[in-house]
Amino acid sequence: MTIRILTICTGNICRSPFAARLLATKLDRKQFRTASAGTSAMLGDPMQETMQQLAKKLGVQGTEKHRAHSVTSGVVAQADLILGMEREHRSEAARFHPSAARRSFTLLEFAHIVSYINDGQLQTLLLQSGDTPTAAIEAVVRMRGVVPRLNPDRLYDLQDPYGRSRQVYARSAQQIEQAVDRIARFFEHAAELSAALKNGYPAIVTMNDRK
Repeated sequence: MTIRILTICTGNICRSPFAARLLATKLDRKQFRTASAGTSAMLGDPMQETMQQLAKKLGVQGTEKHRAHSVTSGVVAQADLILGMEREHRSEAARFHPSAARRSFTLLEFAHIVSYINDGQLQTLLLQSGDTPTAAIEAVVRMRGVVPRLNPDRLYDLQDPYGRSRQVYARSAQQIEQAVDRIARFFEHAAELSAALKNGYPAIVTMNDRK
């Protein structure tokens, strides 16, 4: 099964395409597909130049091909995991499809939750599901509301760098990179754990070992 990840920001020319392209670079392309959209998309515009430059420094390819798209009901319905850059973007997805609220997070929220998931919780879901990424996402869904919340709530939001200094762009890109790295490691670890279980071995690598 291919997991479809949708990233959402406002204009769809800075944060969400950067996050989507970086996720595509870090995740297994056989198992994941990424797309991005904006709640007030600057339709047809390319990724902002500074963001493109920062993405290329991280080895992200194809940024020049991006063109801004709007969030639609169809796009939300097709997504298995929705990652908003701010809480309002997560809420917008749920507005299109109330059922999407369960699989909608902010990028920083998802990255925060995965750092609290232990192997025991993952093993239980992996044994119940034949699809590793789906089981990993379900673990995060179940842990929402259980892990300690970030305080204040604005820590769940990524600052919009559009129209601001290069330093703000760089800070936003760094936050996205750190969150994506944590998410990619989580999915990689879930795959490793799944393989170990199929071979009859208990988990030997914990989340804390990977920090």
